[in-house]
Amino acid sequence: MEMGTYLLLGLSMILIPNSLASHTTSAWNYGVMFDAGSSSSKLKIYKWPTRLSTADAFDMDLMYTQRFKPGISDYVYHPDDIPGYLGKILNKAKSIVPVTLHHSTPLFMMATAGLRVLPESDAIALMTSARQYLGNASVNPFTYSPHTVRILSGEEEGAYGWIAANYLRNFFGSNKPPSQAVGVLEMGGGSTQITFVPDGPILANMFPVRMAGVTYYLYAHSYLYYGQTYMAYRIRRYLEEESPLDTELYNPCMLRGDNVSYSSDDGTTVILRGDSNPTKCLEILNSFLQSAEENSCYPKPCAIGQIYQPSLGTDTFFAISAYVYAPTTLRALDPFGRLKIKAMNTSAHQYCRMTLAQAINATGTAAEYASGYCMMGLYIPSLLTSSYGFPSSTNRIQVADKINGESVDWALGAVLYELEQIDYYNWLETCGEVSGGQRPVVSLVVWVLLGMVTFYIRNLTNVL
Repeated sequence: MEMGTYLLLGLSMILIPNSLASHTTSAWNYGVMFDAGSSSSKLKIYKWPTRLSTADAFDMDLMYTQRFKPGISDYVYHPDDIPGYLGKILNKAKSIVPVTLHHSTPLFMMATAGLRVLPESDAIALMTSARQYLGNASVNPFTYSPHTVRILSGEEEGAYGWIAANYLRNFFGSNKPPSQAVGVLEMGGGSTQITFVPDGPILANMFPVRMAGVTYYLYAHSYLYYGQTYMAYRIRRYLEEESPLDTELYNPCMLRGDNVSYSSDDGTTVILRGDSNPTKCLEILNSFLQSAEENSCYPKPCAIGQIYQPSLGTDTFFAISAYVYAPTTLRALDPFGRLKIKAMNTSAHQYCRMTLAQAINATGTAAEYASGYCMMGLYIPSLLTSSYGFPSSTNRIQVADKINGESVDWALGAVLYELEQIDYYNWLETCGEVSGGQRPVVSLVVWVLLGMVTFYIRNLTNVL
């Protein structure tokens, strides 16, 4: 019997595949993300233990983050300087990740709306320079792929925010139905995103996401130039077109006493003066938010312009990023952090009639942000109700910059998504495709074979 036992152990070592054996290790893994924003690049280093199955969720920890200024778009006229800029970030990453794991650590560099608004030729030049530098193995020891150094589409950014929010709520790997996932509303400087799992069919803007062995079919859309910074810019352009010869413009979305000057396209100095006029401000904002006429909306229904959006259903939504600040300042949240749209609209109208000094005194906000809260206080309720279709009485919008104490960040969602893709395709290469959530078929085959070997050895022993 002793000989049979040794034979059984030997066969098990031969038959159990490396992919299955690796599931038993407790080694740490690292991932490096360069979050290339419009005003800065943020280095983020993630750490996680090897998971036991592709049906499990990753246990991700943001172990290090650092901001590097300026943003990569500042090098649009000097793309040859990109290596020096990225080199500082890369050297910091190399000093944080253990040297022995550099070769197995994936590196991601992803840019958002700040580069999406650039002319195509400028954006291509910047990313070509970045890829040439990061693709050089003599300077970059991390795992590199051209695919993971890119400008994100707005829909990717929205989907990654959705992944991050639901990951932080421990949704993935919980066997909860898709209907219990939360939707995400995200507002950046250049764009705004809406992402959720609709109750019915998705006729456009579908974004499939595979997480912890399950595929979710998201509706995701990003509105470029509808972020906070660019909405303020569009209001200014609207006023310029309304009074093209004036060198003093009165901005109804800015507070009286708040004045800024800038150079127009022809070099003329223009003074923009706050006018504290919420009615006129809302009129301008709504001109950007109009839905297409019925005979121009295909497929239906449309949100902004001709952009299709399915019904919101009954999902809870998390509103993150720039959605947080104005509702908080205007005291438009209930005790549970849920947005009160009607209260925000009323409070914004009152606030926008104040002078800059009165607003600072009433809310304690800094002067540089005060007028922005006026614009956003009017913009957010109109966007949510007129464009997205939320009832003004809804209590399904949770305003939060953190979930369970951690920031809701698209970069976290991007790393999770890419790791799922890597694991899934590696698994397909070795195990063959099966439906979501199942463990590799080869492991079942192994145990059946081992059972047959055990039966044979026992019978052989009895005969001997």
